[in-house]
Amino acid sequence: MEWRVETDSPLGCHIVLLTPEFAAGSPLGLPVSERHAKKGTVTTFFRDGDGGRLWLTAGIGPEAEVQPEHIRQAMGEAGRMAVKEGWEEVAVHLPEVPLPADALGRAVVEGLVLGTYRFDRYRSNPQAQRLRRVDVLRGTRESESLLAGIRRGEADAAGTCLARDLANEPANQLRPDLLASRVQEHFSGSPLEVSVYGGVELERMDLQGLAAVGKGSRYGPRLIEMRYTGDSSKPLIALVGKGMTFDSGGISLKTQRDISDMRMDMAGAAAVIGALDVIAKLRLPVHVVGLVPAAENVPGAHSMLPGDIIRYANGTTVQVANTDAEGRLILADGLILAGKRGARTVIDIATLTGACAAALGPKIAGVFGDDGLRSLLQEVGERVGDRVWPMPLVEEYESMLDSDYADLKNISEGPYAGAITAALFLKRFVPTGVAWAHIDMAGPMDTSKTKGYLPAGATGFGVRLLAETVNRLANA
Repeated sequence: MEWRVETDSPLGCHIVLLTPEFAAGSPLGLPVSERHAKKGTVTTFFRDGDGGRLWLTAGIGPEAEVQPEHIRQAMGEAGRMAVKEGWEEVAVHLPEVPLPADALGRAVVEGLVLGTYRFDRYRSNPQAQRLRRVDVLRGTRESESLLAGIRRGEADAAGTCLARDLANEPANQLRPDLLASRVQEHFSGSPLEVSVYGGVELERMDLQGLAAVGKGSRYGPRLIEMRYTGDSSKPLIALVGKGMTFDSGGISLKTQRDISDMRMDMAGAAAVIGALDVIAKLRLPVHVVGLVPAAENVPGAHSMLPGDIIRYANGTTVQVANTDAEGRLILADGLILAGKRGARTVIDIATLTGACAAALGPKIAGVFGDDGLRSLLQEVGERVGDRVWPMPLVEEYESMLDSDYADLKNISEGPYAGAITAALFLKRFVPTGVAWAHIDMAGPMDTSKTKGYLPAGATGFGVRLLAETVNRLANA
């Protein structure tokens, strides 16, 4: 998609981001009113004597209240309408709102690209209609700052689309080995180094949780390591993403519902991969390693069994009370390895518990861990649209993980505090002296309804959150 910053445009489709204040002046000769400026409202106009030009107004609410998220939502809705009407080239009229030019440009790009995203690679007749050119009409906006925001938005959107592509893939097209190959191929020639470990290498690296979870599948597990050194003088930050390419529950088989969406149980891994794509594209001055333990959790002749005991590299032993609580078993390896790699800050992200989705719903992820890191993630999440909410680590609940045979078990008994006890389990594997946060994104991993800049399917949640947080941490 080609982006241009112009003062005027000859293109046949124009999108106007509309506020009530702008509407009151009947701008551009359009018969608009305050109702057209209501958030979420997209209206089409064909203006006489305009050469057949289509005008789309996208409401963003009152000027003083406009946030980047409102811009993203409006551009997603209007962009889909433009594509539906058959346009490949559009012009965007920016509103006069109290947002910096770079933030405005970034939100316009993210909303338009992410809102018109489609995962149709397996359709016999995929829709060919795509946006090819966008003219951003700057008005009084400073063009250099606006261009910088557009470039950042392009990187953010590309990384998010990459994460969506990976999470949307069916399990037979994205086994652990194929995920590793896709990552290697994608980052070939980039400033990011990729290493993949499997087979006996996992034993040598003492990744006992990953080996145990993946041994039921004929497709062996992998550990994918991605390292980016934009500034080696900065403290190392580790991002750890849960990479379950399919989770049937293993021997503790899921039976209560359609589980086809369990192909998205690697959405945390996709978020880490997408975030590193953003970081590498922007050449950010950061020092970061991405760790993705990837496995397929299915029943088989060699499957991990309920009651099995795993001894981790840090000496901790875990009794497997339920094989469907497998994500925390592989993340534990990732946390230990992050410490071995020398990370001073570790953020893990996972579709970990239905309990967190039940508590916070489908739009917000839970974040646990150190207070400062939780607060930063919450602040960044509100800005970029990947919202998280601080959750407590209740020490009294640690006894729920007590085991009669090992140091702890991998799941608590009873229906309560499942998200908290899962986070408490992970805390046992965080290296001493390391700042840590855990993001449980089971709720916002996907959406069933197309709205705003989120088409139905995988959302790509976490990409922009992680990339922005890493940049903030490294350059504080």
